[in-house]
Amino acid sequence: MRISIAARMEWLRTRKRYDMASEAAAILEISPWTTKVQLYDEKISSEVIEKHGPQLEHGHRMEDPMRRIAMLELPYFRWDYHEFDILVSDRHPFMGATLDGELTVIDPMNPWGFPVGTKGIYEGKTGSWKVEKNLYAWNGADSYIPDYYYAQGLHQLECANAQFVIFQARLKRDPYRDIDNGLPDIRTFYRIIDRRIPAVQADIEYLIEKEEEFRNNHLIPRIRPQVVLKAI
Repeated sequence: MRISIAARMEWLRTRKRYDMASEAAAILEISPWTTKVQLYDEKISSEVIEKHGPQLEHGHRMEDPMRRIAMLELPYFRWDYHEFDILVSDRHPFMGATLDGELTVIDPMNPWGFPVGTKGIYEGKTGSWKVEKNLYAWNGADSYIPDYYYAQGLHQLECANAQFVIFQARLKRDPYRDIDNGLPDIRTFYRIIDRRIPAVQADIEYLIEKEEEFRNNHLIPRIRPQVVLKAI
């Protein structure tokens, strides 16, 4: 189901009714930004909270140019974009997602062998890096997509009933050495989650189970999750 929304404030109010894709990592307790307890407090609050900050503002301003670049570099798809629409899962109507781009395969010679008409998702990510190890979540020997973004992609696949998610990541390191000549160092990556892989569908079902637990054990009965103190 698609909920068409015209303005940002209406979108902020409407999204509180659903578990959104950006909240999946917090529910799994793997988010570097939001704990499950913080998410619970935000969801039950009557306030409409809009988060701000330099990184969020930068990411928002980069969305359109990054999408335009991806459209040029990935010509296999028809691209659609609806800034404030929320797609709601047919199977689990408490799950919602707003997408950076909706893809439809138009080229039968695409590198992944998707049939023409296959539906997919585009997701753009910005971030920063200071040392090489910060790139490993995207480019390390044992990693491919950061876990917290992988969870978001799984949630989106369920809501959009899509077959793949393509991530475009742009990581920036501000200059800090003389040899940088005052110029930033930018690293970019494309990554894909392919639902045809059995493990991906299994991970989707696991995520749904955890989101149902969060809703049934906490949101509906208004029982705040326990605070987990990590050892120092």
